[in-house]
Amino acid sequence: MSELMLPIALFAMIFSLGALAWVRLHTLLTYFQQEEYNGSRFLGAVRRVRLYDVRASLVLLALLIATIVITQAALGRGLLFTAIVAAAAVIGWIAWKESRYSYKKPLVLTERVRRIRKLAAVFAGVLVLLALIGIIWAIIGLQLLPFTLILANRILTPAQERINEGYIDEARTKLARLNPKRIGITGSFGKTTTKHIFAEVLAVSGPVFYSRGSINTVLGLTRHIRERLQWSHRYFIAEMGAYGIGSIHRLCNFVKPDFGIVTAIGDAHTERFGSVDNIAKAKSELVEDVCENGGTAIVSTQVLDYEPFRVLRADYPGKVISVGPEETADIRIVSAALVEADWKIVLEDRREGADGATLEYELPLLGEHNVTNSALAVAAAWIIDPTIATRIPLVTPDVEQVPHRLQKRESPGQSLVLDDAYNANEAGFRNAVAVASELAKQRGGRSILVTPGIAELGIEHDRVHASLGEYTASLADVVYAVNPSRIGTFTSSLSANGKTAIEVASFADAREALKVEAKPEDVVLYENDLPDLLEERRLL
Repeated sequence: MSELMLPIALFAMIFSLGALAWVRLHTLLTYFQQEEYNGSRFLGAVRRVRLYDVRASLVLLALLIATIVITQAALGRGLLFTAIVAAAAVIGWIAWKESRYSYKKPLVLTERVRRIRKLAAVFAGVLVLLALIGIIWAIIGLQLLPFTLILANRILTPAQERINEGYIDEARTKLARLNPKRIGITGSFGKTTTKHIFAEVLAVSGPVFYSRGSINTVLGLTRHIRERLQWSHRYFIAEMGAYGIGSIHRLCNFVKPDFGIVTAIGDAHTERFGSVDNIAKAKSELVEDVCENGGTAIVSTQVLDYEPFRVLRADYPGKVISVGPEETADIRIVSAALVEADWKIVLEDRREGADGATLEYELPLLGEHNVTNSALAVAAAWIIDPTIATRIPLVTPDVEQVPHRLQKRESPGQSLVLDDAYNANEAGFRNAVAVASELAKQRGGRSILVTPGIAELGIEHDRVHASLGEYTASLADVVYAVNPSRIGTFTSSLSANGKTAIEVASFADAREALKVEAKPEDVVLYENDLPDLLEERRLL
């Protein structure tokens, strides 16, 4: 029996390490998917989120020390067996605990994910078997698990690209066959809200197909076209995200838009682009493609502050139509008054031949930024089908609130919650804080802000957060700073302006605290809920 003790112990250890490796692949795949299967960005997340192994490696190190002591002191196989089995049990417990992790954005088990996981599991199995060589090798194997996903993805990439191209060709053929009128929407911020308002307004003219949520890539649009586009759809609205210069050109080559809408240019995603000027250049690709093909672009006056848009406006007279409150706007926001909970907005068409036509409508959405968003949507619908001008004011009062974009949620006896979780820009942040402050005054309660700040600001990160801290201090009564270590200038600026932030590790912690602290008359603003990649650090 004593001869079987060590093989049994080793089997228990290999089994536990195998279970941990399988669970760990799921954990790592969740982040790998959030990083869009980009190996270099994923390795950055491994370091930043702490996705390398710590706890099991410490257990194995303890086992190594115990093994050396037991062997050197000749304490017998029984004690060694006990040490190995105990270590295996602890590692099994670690695997079980990790399998119960929850995520804001859980892993989506697509066919691609399943293929990557299967191949990575083969590589992980080899790494697990390294434990048979020695404990140090087992530790090395655990640390190498993130690389199994990168390697599996690299090997599968050619086949995945062929699969993707097949889907894209199928969607492109279907789009050409059904041939709806196509409209592209882009911008640093406001594009998803504008898209939803525009879709509801344009539906007065005919059935509209659009990608719900923030679907804005070729593959995302491909899936929606293949699964949902119908013969009955007269219009197709495509939100277009830019991940670098050339991204929108590729989307335009796929969608071939007849019209384009550009909402705004700002410092959101500066980290990705390097500068706001590069962002402007990338977003202007929609205007360029639309105008080159004889279409019309509708842009906010704000984007004309940037050279690429001014050049295109000069190159294509009458094809780049500006919308805004300025006197120089082609379609001017003449007035925007907040009456009780609704905006009353008046637009005037100042283009040549329009004879100063006006359009007045109501909007039930919170936030001053939605004046411009809605003006762009209404103006675009007005331009695309002028015959619906008299019917547009009939639908705007019933425009639905876009989920997670300054969305009101209220229950009897509870605080009013403003869910602005999907906001990721400075202007929207300021507007949301101002709205929360005003509503709190109306209710006779406190304005409570819960925020982890803004992501992907690059070199602008500290400046923007310092400015937001100063602004927030004068309006918010209570501030919960989520993961405060990443927004040091925000909390410092709050403190310098007489407001001390309550520091919490996550939104979940803030919600727990507010169950006790928040009163029914208070307004709680959840501003920009960051993904798992940015909000927390793991201890694997």
